[in-house]
Amino acid sequence: MATELSREFRVRLDGESFGERVKRFLRPEYRTVRALHSVSFSIWPGEAVGYIGLNGAGKSTTIKLLSGVLVPSSGKVTVMGLEPYRHRTTTARRIGLMMGQRTQLLWDLPVKESFRLLGKIYDLSQRTYKNNLERLAYALDIGSLMETPARMLSLGQKTRCDLALTFLHDPQIVYLDEPTIGLDVLARERIRDFIRREKERGVTVFLASHDLDDLEMVTERVMLIHQGEILFDGPRKKLQQIVGGPLSTLEDTVKQFYREAHLG
Repeated sequence: MATELSREFRVRLDGESFGERVKRFLRPEYRTVRALHSVSFSIWPGEAVGYIGLNGAGKSTTIKLLSGVLVPSSGKVTVMGLEPYRHRTTTARRIGLMMGQRTQLLWDLPVKESFRLLGKIYDLSQRTYKNNLERLAYALDIGSLMETPARMLSLGQKTRCDLALTFLHDPQIVYLDEPTIGLDVLARERIRDFIRREKERGVTVFLASHDLDDLEMVTERVMLIHQGEILFDGPRKKLQQIVGGPLSTLEDTVKQFYREAHLG
């Protein structure tokens, strides 16, 4: 649950001329950038929520706040009754986090070593580790990759392995930031199908994506964020009604929403 959640960053100013740059190097000046402004929402257990917005809208910042990576500037966020940044160890065992192209794989070691290490970090029993790894390896077709050094994997293979690592410890909630970015059609379909099946197992899914097909395949509820504020929160089909048809590109969806909602 997020209540009036805001996050601000201080950004150092650069001078345009050489003299200004020297001056600001000696006497730094900053401006405040508001990434999120009074965002409030609740997510129910087992729900799959799509979180959409243009670059810089605040999607990644929201996920970092929900997972405890960042501390709110104001407002409050709770996950399963705990504030993530205050209880990172406890919440880390209950959530899974996949941040775009940031890999959890040990780059120069075989893939299996990354799974082995994460299993120890989460203190999984040998039986749980074995059962989960077998299930995930089959679902994401990564069994044949276990002996391969991570640096030799293709983007699609790496993404599937990272997704499996995210689910290895049976998280109750997963935050996925652009899990299908840069992948081909078949790879995207496999990942969407996997996420959909995990949702059916009762996992709560918070999916931030530029790809509106991800929402169509995985989620029923959509939140549209723009310039740090939630513009829409409701059923995907209702958003389609507002914009006057199927969701095409994200840019077109945002523009059409503004027109139809008389916000722009």
